[in-house]
Amino acid sequence: MPNEIWFSEIFKDNQGLTLKVSEVLLKKQSEYQEILIFKNPHLGTVMALDGALMLSDLDERMYHHALTSYGMQNVLDNGTTCENAENGVPLHVHNLNILVVGGGDGGIVRDLFKKYEKHINKVTMVEIDEEVINASRKFFPKVASAFNHPKLDLRCEDALKFIETSPEGHFDLILCDSTDPVGFAAGLIEEDFYKKVKRTMKAHGIFCAQSGSPFFQKDELEKAQKNLAKVFSEVHTFYAPMLVYPGVIWSYTAAGEAIINKKNLDLAEFIY
Repeated sequence: MPNEIWFSEIFKDNQGLTLKVSEVLLKKQSEYQEILIFKNPHLGTVMALDGALMLSDLDERMYHHALTSYGMQNVLDNGTTCENAENGVPLHVHNLNILVVGGGDGGIVRDLFKKYEKHINKVTMVEIDEEVINASRKFFPKVASAFNHPKLDLRCEDALKFIETSPEGHFDLILCDSTDPVGFAAGLIEEDFYKKVKRTMKAHGIFCAQSGSPFFQKDELEKAQKNLAKVFSEVHTFYAPMLVYPGVIWSYTAAGEAIINKKNLDLAEFIY
């Protein structure tokens, strides 16, 4: 219809995803990126940053569950093999210090506290763009519901600089929920970044990051895998669906000195 509005994300200059826009809720330029939030008849509220789709009401649980649950499962599993395990129960798993890189919509910290609060001492979230946080509070209140949690240390600053000054051997789990590795996020798949990340992690610690489309961002995924393997003893990539991402199937890559759980997530967990 001539009066209809459509949003299109084009990837690799030859394919794309087009969504009907029933209402534009927000369109603004922050210091770092353009933020667009709109309504779609099927997906609900949708967010795009610099023209790249980030999440919708319908599928946000898929992404956040994949990154959070896999990282936490491996931290808890790794604890059973450490020297501080007593009667089969790892002593550290009720006192976890977790770092979230990015995550401005709030879904990662929401899932951490909703599912694993009893294991958590503190979650530090470092998001460079405060405007994304503000927009998420307003337009995705169910996703951004944990921003006021007493165990959350929310920081609006450059995560690369934050990690450089973080104490050595502090974090049990680091979850990297960043945009694609371009512009201000380009350094997040470099070997130097992974070295700095490892310095801040405990011996049993796990690093887990979204690592792009295995079909349309294969070069970026392979670069991340290669650089992680230079720094960590074990690297494992797993996959999960995300409806508004290129190719629907999305990759996540975990790294550490030992990854106990190398199974992929069950697709049935994402059908709801």
